[in-house]
Amino acid sequence: MRLQLIEKGTIDSYKIIENEFNISLPKDYKEFLAKNNGAIVHDGYFFVEDLGEFILMDTLYGVNTKSRSQDIIFKNREYIDDIPSESILIGRDLGGGWLLLIHDKENDGIWYYDHSYFFKQSSDELNTYFICETFAEFMQMLENTVLPEDE
Repeated sequence: MRLQLIEKGTIDSYKIIENEFNISLPKDYKEFLAKNNGAIVHDGYFFVEDLGEFILMDTLYGVNTKSRSQDIIFKNREYIDDIPSESILIGRDLGGGWLLLIHDKENDGIWYYDHSYFFKQSSDELNTYFICETFAEFMQMLENTVLPEDE
């Protein structure tokens, strides 16, 4: 897995998100944004157990980026009514599914949000699937996941 930075991060990157969406972000995600203001992910896969699928990651959104398709503020303003409170869309896979960070003390973690019902398991009742508990764990997953046919 390789990260291609969208822009260099700043300490204010995460503060903009917290203020805009009235959310408290976890420390590991704040550190990522302070260092990397978003990234294109090359050859990074994650596994969604409830789907039984390996998914190719595409973009981790940045703050106030030049491209709206990579901008966390733009994406979350556009889809604010589709996601739970105390959560934020932080990226997308190559097929357009979203990565949702929930930080509400009850469902904390990184979740896969199949908003377009790409997978046959998804429906109006269930289209959000747990991936892992922390952003740091998710980044390790991107770094270390090997597809079965590559073993």
